[in-house]
Amino acid sequence: MDRDGFITMDENLEQDKVMADDQGKPFDEDHSRKSFERADLDGDGKVSFEEMSLPKPPDEHCKELYGEFAEYDGSQSCRCMRTYTADINGTCIQGDDAVCVKQFGPFAEFDGINTCLCKNGTIPDVNGTCIEGSDPACKAQFGAFARFDVKNSTCVCERGAVPDFNGTCVAASNELCQDWYGPNTAFDGMNSCVCKKGFVYADGECFRGSNKVCSSIIAGSKFDGINECKCRKGYVKDEARGMCIKSNSSKSSPEPSTPLPPQGTVTITVLEAKHLPKMDTHTKCDPFAVITLGNSSRRTKVVKKTYNPEWHETFRLSYNESGPPPTELEIDIFDWDAVGSGREFVGRVVISLGELTTEGDVQGWYDLQGADGGLVRGHDRNSSAVQLSVSLQAGLP
Repeated sequence: MDRDGFITMDENLEQDKVMADDQGKPFDEDHSRKSFERADLDGDGKVSFEEMSLPKPPDEHCKELYGEFAEYDGSQSCRCMRTYTADINGTCIQGDDAVCVKQFGPFAEFDGINTCLCKNGTIPDVNGTCIEGSDPACKAQFGAFARFDVKNSTCVCERGAVPDFNGTCVAASNELCQDWYGPNTAFDGMNSCVCKKGFVYADGECFRGSNKVCSSIIAGSKFDGINECKCRKGYVKDEARGMCIKSNSSKSSPEPSTPLPPQGTVTITVLEAKHLPKMDTHTKCDPFAVITLGNSSRRTKVVKKTYNPEWHETFRLSYNESGPPPTELEIDIFDWDAVGSGREFVGRVVISLGELTTEGDVQGWYDLQGADGGLVRGHDRNSSAVQLSVSLQAGLP
C-alpha cells in the first residue's frame, strides 16, 4: 500500500494468497482479480481502502466467496443452500451420495440437507475419509485409551480417561485435572474434569461460585450453590448472547403496526449514559454497550471508571430476506470485569422496530431495565439511563 493508502492489483493478489495460505485454503487468483476489478471504480489500477471496504449485500458476498449456490445464513456466516454441499475447495455444489463418496470414500453419504456424513458404523479418519469403526481404528487416532462407541458410531475415551487438548485419550486423575484447569477442579471418575462443589466453570477455569461471578458469566443469573449459574424464575438463558431473558419475551413483543421492510438497516448512535450503579466495591463502573438486532451485534468501547460515560459511537445493523425480520433492537449496558466472561450485566433498553416504522427516527433518554425487569437504580439512587438516536431505513447499506 502506498503512502496515500492505495493498493495495486499485484499487492492485492499477494495479500489474498497469504490469507488463503493462513486459512489452509487453495488460492483462487481469478476470484481475487475479479474482486479487485469490481472495487476499482475509476479503473486506474489502484484501489483505496474505502473502495475495498464498501459493504456488499451479504448474499452477494457469499456467492463471490463460495459460488452461486451459497447464501447468507442471516447471522454472521455463509452456507450452502439446502441440498447443496461444499466441495474440497469450499465451493457449493449439488449434494448427493456420489459427491460425498468422491470426497470421503465409499462409506460416505449425503444427509439431504448440506452435509456429507459417514454411514452408521463408520468414522472419519485423520483425513476425513470414512472408514469402518472399531476399537483399533479409534486407538490409532486417539490413543490407547480410546474405544469405538457402537451405539453413537463415534470414538470416545474409555472410563477413567479424558481427552487432552489434542483430542488424545489419556489416563485421568485429580492431579491431571488440576494441572490443566487449576486447583479447584477434580476428576469425576468417568470421563470428565469438573469443578469442585461450590465452584463454577468459565473461560477454562473454575471460579468460586457467587451471584456476582455468575452475573459476569451469564448476565442476570444466580449461583445455585453447587456448580451452576442458573437464570431466575421466569427467565431462560439466551445461549447466543450469554444472558438471561424473560421466558415470554417473544410473546410480549409488540407487533409493528406498520409492516417492516423485507430488508432493512438500523442506524443507532449511542451517545452517553448517566446515573449508572456501583458494580464494584473499590472502583467506579467501566461501562460499554452491546447493540443487538436479530443475530447481529456491535459493541462500543469501554469507558473506564465513570458513572456517566460518553461514547458518541454510531453503528449500522442490517437484516435481509433470508428469515423473518427481527421485531426489536436491544441495547445492553455492561460493566467490564476482569473476572469470568469479562462483563457484568447492568441493564437493558428494548426498542420496537414498529416504533421506528410509525414514528420515524427516535432519540432521547431511555431508562435501563435490570435482569428482574425493574428499573436500574444508580450509585446516587437516580434511575440509570442511556441516550440514543435510532432510525430504520428500507434496504441494505
